[in-house]
Amino acid sequence: MSKDEKPMEEMDSDVLYEPENPLPDFSFDMLEEDLQERVKSLGWTTPTPVQRKAIPYLLEGRDMIVQARTGSGKTGAYLLPIIQTIDTSKKYCQALILAPTRELAKQVSVVLEQLTAGTELKSTVIYGGVRYGGQIKDLKEGAQIVVGTPGRILDHVYKGTLTLMNIHTLVFDEADEMLSMGFYPSMRKLRRQIPEKRKTYMFSATIPYHVEQLAYEFLHNSDRLSLSKGNQSVTELEHRYYIAPPLQKDRSLLRLIEFENPDSALIFTNTKRDAEYLSEFLQNNGIDAEHLTGDLRQNKREKIMDQLRDGELRFVIATDVAARGIDISDLSYVFLYDIPEHVEVYVHRSGRTARAGKTGVAITICESIQERKLLGIARQYGFSVEQRELPTDEMMQERLTERLIVRLEDQLNDYSIMDRDRVARFLPVVNTLHEDEDMRMLLAMLLDGTYRQSLHARLYERQETARKQRSSGSKSGSSSGNSGGGSSSRRKRRPRKPRGDGGSESAS
Repeated sequence: MSKDEKPMEEMDSDVLYEPENPLPDFSFDMLEEDLQERVKSLGWTTPTPVQRKAIPYLLEGRDMIVQARTGSGKTGAYLLPIIQTIDTSKKYCQALILAPTRELAKQVSVVLEQLTAGTELKSTVIYGGVRYGGQIKDLKEGAQIVVGTPGRILDHVYKGTLTLMNIHTLVFDEADEMLSMGFYPSMRKLRRQIPEKRKTYMFSATIPYHVEQLAYEFLHNSDRLSLSKGNQSVTELEHRYYIAPPLQKDRSLLRLIEFENPDSALIFTNTKRDAEYLSEFLQNNGIDAEHLTGDLRQNKREKIMDQLRDGELRFVIATDVAARGIDISDLSYVFLYDIPEHVEVYVHRSGRTARAGKTGVAITICESIQERKLLGIARQYGFSVEQRELPTDEMMQERLTERLIVRLEDQLNDYSIMDRDRVARFLPVVNTLHEDEDMRMLLAMLLDGTYRQSLHARLYERQETARKQRSSGSKSGSSSGNSGGGSSSRRKRRPRKPRGDGGSESAS
């Protein structure tokens, strides 16, 4: 805790940290009268804790990092102060609100339209995957508040349809999710397009290392406000659990990794066999992962840990014995593939994240019969654990689509006019491929390669090299009349799923 933060026991029960010399709480009667009426029309009777605590600092013009969970009312916490600072006589962008997904951008835009209904204030929402026409029209008509995703915002800046040099307020909504979606390169490019003198607000459910780094780049002399729901653990850990369908824990883990997309994570198993199986299972599904078990040679163990620390490796699957001594301060996620046999082990596993005062997420995957044990651990150690539903196929498809569009748009934004002319030669080929279902598989293959290369470059390169070697070996075997084929031409064996609880670390 810094010298500018007050300890939890001296403050409101909803607040974990707030700036030194805190400002008085906000109430809706502090707003302009016409805005008060529009707030009432939305059914907002009293400010939520994040609105009550954050808005006074935002109205004072401070740069702020606000930690608040989704659904806490944070959208209103930054929209209400922004609306009061807009000069409606000036027909250009004065405030920019960045969101990680088009869904969140649309939600923010809806609330903004409700709060500005019947006024001269103009706003628009901008995101990728749709045509430019309507967005350009809104910008030409003088939208004063722009809500959008970083990639498409940057695209409009480069096209000359949006200028950001006159903004006085910049908001990052769900900054941790924005980094998860892969927007960091676009955000850094945007920094060169905005004025140095501005107010910047960063809202995030968690404050891992990379969010702190983002704040360091964009905010000036910022203050921090951290809110809980009254029962958040003092370590600021977010505990979640998911009920996996029978015999689908591995698929559930894969789904959560692809949906959450953490920079790096430790995955804990109870047995050596599970650790080895998951390592191969994730690699076969394009996820860069290695396993740590007690019988691993020391030089191999050190190599894996160095790769994890240096960002060359994203996921390590470990047993508790093998994980002893691991200390990585920037780890933001821990996955528990099994509920540990001894309750105190849960605390040790989850404590591998949220190190050095940072925040993190501990995710447990369990079967329905194990739920009671997990809830008992939470009661015993006094933390809250939230059950969530596994992402549906539709949610996965939307998330993967948005993430891929982010990367492709970011790459296109770096292209010169000559580069774009060269790429345009293939538009007729795209149209031809799109017309036939079998041909569309070729497009899907290219997108899969782009996606895997951008997220798991090390594994992608290794697998592509192995694939070419298999192909080369198969051809040479065929030309020499060797029908048996060598080991290099065999298809990679699928990992065998372990049964029961065998292969414990002690048995290894």
